[in-house]
Amino acid sequence: MSDPKRNILIIAGEPSGDRHAAGLVFELLKLRPDLTFHGIGGDEMREAGVELLFHIEQMSFLGFSEVIRHIPFIRKVFRDLKKWMKEFRPEAVILVDYPGFNLRLAKSAHNMNIRVVYYISPQLWAWGQNRIKKIRRYVDLMLVIFQFEQEFYSRHGIAASFVGHPLVDEIKVDLTGSEFRTRYKIPENKKIIGFLPGSRKNEVNTLLPEMVKSAELFQHRSEVEWVVGKSVNVPRGVYDAILEGNLGIRLIEKDIYALMKYSRVVVVASGTATLETGYLETPMVVLYKISPLTYHIGKCLVKIKNIAMANIVLQKRVVPELVQKNVTPENICRELSDYFGDEAYYQSVAA
Repeated sequence: MSDPKRNILIIAGEPSGDRHAAGLVFELLKLRPDLTFHGIGGDEMREAGVELLFHIEQMSFLGFSEVIRHIPFIRKVFRDLKKWMKEFRPEAVILVDYPGFNLRLAKSAHNMNIRVVYYISPQLWAWGQNRIKKIRRYVDLMLVIFQFEQEFYSRHGIAASFVGHPLVDEIKVDLTGSEFRTRYKIPENKKIIGFLPGSRKNEVNTLLPEMVKSAELFQHRSEVEWVVGKSVNVPRGVYDAILEGNLGIRLIEKDIYALMKYSRVVVVASGTATLETGYLETPMVVLYKISPLTYHIGKCLVKIKNIAMANIVLQKRVVPELVQKNVTPENICRELSDYFGDEAYYQSVAA
């Protein structure tokens, strides 16, 4: 058995959290090579040195209805994690985003007198007071990635430290625009429209068909090269089934940041990718579509007007959002046409 004082439990339940947590583990091991990490994560955390107790593929639930169906498995995960904490008494528990699961685990760790650190804050400014009370009670330190989050927590008497957004270090574009076009045989005279339909299978199945139909309707089609960016977390067969017969739309599995950077416009699922695209200064159309039940429950709970992180961070609507029934090929085409037909508007968003 490893030294309990050197054990760290780290929990990330989503692909973006897996990536951010892997970077954190990498840096912590440089400072404390004696640490041993265990937890929930994905391939990147495993490569960084985390011994996975569960893989994020097992935890990929999106929406209330999916969570309800997986309650027996979720209970098993909690039982196993609590048993592990009792046996190994880790030096700390590090929670990465994923608030519905992680705030409950924070309570269990706190009740065992285990220190709790939260990295990548839940969007409490969207979800309201109930989660604020839980964090004040069960979390010892918040490590936040936006300056306004530190100010938010300070107002509520919660210890928080601003550490900057990990995307600043993670986003690297190794190709020039010409190199990217050469690698994927994209003519110089074609404008690129990137499709990023999400990092979960059900997101891709929901959003990519709408994107594909919008490409078929787009009036500037002859000017455009359509490129879909594949998520490492979704099997290629999911994309192939949707793209079958659409020979004018290509799928790439690497150089996704280059796709974001060199696209004229990106049509993107709401989430971390909107921040990544915004950081690379590419205009976008943001799509958000989940089950009606999940959406209506969330609408009662969430207290913000915008769903795109790029708009939330800027605290105003800069990029267009299409939500639920408004996610249609016709509406996507309209937003794309605005970017193509109004250069002043395009530049105002790009800036």
